[in-house]
Amino acid sequence: MAFPYLRHQFHLHRFKVIFVFSLMVGLLATGFTSWAQDKKYIQKNLSNHDDKTMHYGFYLAVNTSRFTIKHSDYYVNRLRDSIAVNPKFYPGFAIGFVLNRRITDFIDLRFLPGVSFYSRGVEYKTSSKTVMQELGATSIELPLLFKLKSLRRGNIRMYFVGGAKAGIDIGNKKKANASTELEVNNQDFAIEYGVGLDMFYPFFKFAPELRFSNGIINRYAPGLNPYSRSVQGVWSNTVTLYLNFEN
Repeated sequence: MAFPYLRHQFHLHRFKVIFVFSLMVGLLATGFTSWAQDKKYIQKNLSNHDDKTMHYGFYLAVNTSRFTIKHSDYYVNRLRDSIAVNPKFYPGFAIGFVLNRRITDFIDLRFLPGVSFYSRGVEYKTSSKTVMQELGATSIELPLLFKLKSLRRGNIRMYFVGGAKAGIDIGNKKKANASTELEVNNQDFAIEYGVGLDMFYPFFKFAPELRFSNGIINRYAPGLNPYSRSVQGVWSNTVTLYLNFEN
């Protein structure tokens, strides 16, 4: 009972949670940076970190994801007044590894293979009932990103990331009535971008990062039932909060 309740609460307040967390991290980093500038004797952790060519680590993440849907001519011409198809956000999580290659003092190349667990919803409304379809999947993902770093201030540094991500679903959760609902292909490719903070500690670097992912591959799998015929385009969209731990 506890997990469905927490999941429901996160689904209702996901944007507030992400905003408040990001704000708290930003305020913490700003205060810490100001304090570090005032205290000239502060120890600089991992002082030779940026001199290394390669860095390794792992990440834990929570996400909220949905599909962007393009309605078909069938929907517009015949079903607009009798059925509505709307995407819904659902929470998920991810784990993976960090491989970071230094290119210049301000640019890194990052490869972040991992496994993401997604749950996306589609709501069908008719004049007589509302049907909610939840499309769950386990996805192997291979992001390749460039990291643009600012100057390090004490033990804090801000950065931006951008690049692309390929993914393939290996565990779609199909229901018994999937033949009467929307289905999607198992391959995806997305553009990713985000912002984060490098926070240096004596033995490791911790980097909270907020990243956005916009799919560019139409994942729609054609079907003959009214639900599938109402759609002609399906693209993935995800917001993820990453917690990166690196050596």
